[in-house]
Amino acid sequence: MSKKRQIETNDEIVSDWRSQAQAALPELAEEIAASTNSMQLWIEIGFAFDSAYGEPRNEDLIRRIYGFADWCVAQPRSKHAQDDLFTCVIICFYQDIPMNKNTRSDMLRWFTAEDIKQNKEVFGYHISEAEYEELLALFGPAETENHKKSHNKK
Repeated sequence: MSKKRQIETNDEIVSDWRSQAQAALPELAEEIAASTNSMQLWIEIGFAFDSAYGEPRNEDLIRRIYGFADWCVAQPRSKHAQDDLFTCVIICFYQDIPMNKNTRSDMLRWFTAEDIKQNKEVFGYHISEAEYEELLALFGPAETENHKKSHNKK
């Protein structure tokens, strides 16, 4: 693990996310260079992510995109949404994962049931309640039943 460093200015944030993106996702070099902000880049990463679930599935790219997302959400927050890496990942990546059946069915490998339940507003944003329940069901009947019990108490 590398040490976290304080990033003082937006210029430093930009150069840092660009260099991290280039290292993690070299096949997206054109998209990284053309992106005027991190929000735009995460939109492009989302397209690459969906394509990675085609045939043949690109497990390596999927793993690296999730890794870059993890790095982004761990970075210091910015005052502006288009430069706030946490916001970009949530809006342009995490909210979209459940929309595609292939990516939704694979969430079990990348998230815990608790992640899904604690972030229903994120993961349930673009899908129906039935699809959200299907997502929870991937984690097993006990998790789904616990969610229904807590949801019915409200």
